[in-house]
Amino acid sequence: MFNCKFCKKPSARRHSIRKNNVGLTPVFYCAECKNHFVDRKGFESFRHSSEVITVALDLRAKGLSLAEVVDHLDQHHRTKVSRTTILDWQNKFGKKVESFTQTLKPKIDGDIHADEVFLKAAGEWVYFWDSMDYVTKFIVGKHLSGIRHFSEAQQFLEKTKETAGDQIWRIHTDNSFDYPFPIKRVFGRDVIHEHHAAWKMHFKNNPIERFHNSVKQRYKTMRGFGAYNGTESFMAFWTNYYNFIRKHMSLGMKTPAQAAKIELKLGRNRMKSMIELLLAFYKARFWLKPNQNLG
Repeated sequence: MFNCKFCKKPSARRHSIRKNNVGLTPVFYCAECKNHFVDRKGFESFRHSSEVITVALDLRAKGLSLAEVVDHLDQHHRTKVSRTTILDWQNKFGKKVESFTQTLKPKIDGDIHADEVFLKAAGEWVYFWDSMDYVTKFIVGKHLSGIRHFSEAQQFLEKTKETAGDQIWRIHTDNSFDYPFPIKRVFGRDVIHEHHAAWKMHFKNNPIERFHNSVKQRYKTMRGFGAYNGTESFMAFWTNYYNFIRKHMSLGMKTPAQAAKIELKLGRNRMKSMIELLLAFYKARFWLKPNQNLG
């Protein structure tokens, strides 16, 4: 028996199969309220199937251009989707995933590496600030700014502290003058600030630099972003993919979220499971508490 979509009672059973534009969809019948319904797990309002949508998002996160994703869906799923539609999915689900993952608090080691990388948006250079936990490889904080200034560094560090709480005990940065004052202002004197010139051999910021290489590979495919808001939206989408979907060999083929004790119990299709989970989250009548069992 299944829970009814209308009366919420476990009195529904599989009744038949319906064929429509999204493929074969099971139809359920509730013996309690006498209603028929389909359960697409939050994708009812979309014209395309959940498989097509999640495949498109997964391919975008893995580095394919919009044109390449359109061609892949046409060849392997016999589905014609415009580039605008794929971009809309990316922006829509990117925002929802971001607001959902902000409720989840990672358990990290607290040895943080922070840095920034240049990106081009609408022909102008912007700065993407990010921080990573050394042990779990979890991206703890991120921030996009049009200028490089200690005020922007402070906003970035405040976002990092909001996610990590009191778990941070050391922060590694290069010798940029943007970091010392904001770190003292945000974290006080309890957090050790290790900073060295990047050219010195003993300074190793490899974890965050490796992440930046992945960002640059993805960014190269896009040949720059069209707008500042689009840059911010995509980087939120991509960092959540990095934290919750992408597995890492250095973590024993776990995701950084799993290494940080955030177990969402995602299925084999992790992108699809993630979206179904967040859609259920938005339909719920209460806000989940940090690290609440979501299985």
